[in-house]
Amino acid sequence: MRYAAQRDKAEPAVVRALQLTGWTVVPVSAPGFPDLLCVRRGVVVLLEVKSKGGRMQPAQVELHARLRVAGLAVAVVTTPEEALAAVRGDVQRTALTEPAKRRGSAGRTLAELATPNTLNPGRRRT
Repeated sequence: MRYAAQRDKAEPAVVRALQLTGWTVVPVSAPGFPDLLCVRRGVVVLLEVKSKGGRMQPAQVELHARLRVAGLAVAVVTTPEEALAAVRGDVQRTALTEPAKRRGSAGRTLAELATPNTLNPGRRRT
């Protein structure tokens, strides 16, 4: 049996704040993908909504890094104010700054965990 994706408690307030400022907000439930796809006037911003103290899963950290390498704006937010700052381009928190849940990582960030193979697992470097 498949369960519905768990949504963060802060998400409804974040969505409301974005919609009030003219953003189209689409909740996304794909594993590892940011929670919200936000679009306005040809600008696309992907937001991961976390509760205070919430940590990102390894799949999220890796996919967020790939999305950023592909040129997309991706941010981690906990409040409507952070979300509005992120869509303005004032990104404060990303997968590079957030601690990851990973065996043996002990709260290290993606910047500390990343290797060329984790950011592009289909391609091996020698």
